[in-house]
Amino acid sequence: MIVVAILAILAVVAVPAFIKYMRRAKTTEAIDELDKIHKSAAQYYARGGVVSGTGNSIDCQFPTNQELTPDVTAKACCGNSGGGKDADKDDRCDVESTLWDVPVWSALNFEMKDQHYFGYSFFSSGTRTTAIFTARANGDLDCDGALSTFERYGYGGTEGTSAECSMQQASAYFKMNETE
Repeated sequence: MIVVAILAILAVVAVPAFIKYMRRAKTTEAIDELDKIHKSAAQYYARGGVVSGTGNSIDCQFPTNQELTPDVTAKACCGNSGGGKDADKDDRCDVESTLWDVPVWSALNFEMKDQHYFGYSFFSSGTRTTAIFTARANGDLDCDGALSTFERYGYGGTEGTSAECSMQQASAYFKMNETE
């Protein structure tokens, strides 16, 4: 009886901790992929460009906006909920390469080539010293309809000129409902 009681107590303590650990492990995808987007945005900003036909410099800027790809809201990647983007019902979005074949993701050299938990979006505005971007990852890690959110930001450098651009960055991540 004592052994059974001890095992029951261990199970009550261990199972919730294990579930939380598994959800936290899933969040590493968002952090790694946002880091890739952040680095690509910095390269895009720094490389500059010229206007076709005139050769005039284009102000330093980030790529334009891109909405959530894929749309993971409404349990879309939860196989048992009938969301339609998880054919093998493992609660991860299936790979769909055509979703990433759009100008913003191409400019950022970004696409998801493996099944994934998160959808990604990119928002930017301004040029040179007023340029700013937000890279966002949203995911429904436990298929309850509530989304985990991670964001990474970048800013145009204060010393930027149209000939030479460098980006300032926020090194920390914004996190909301991290293991939701």
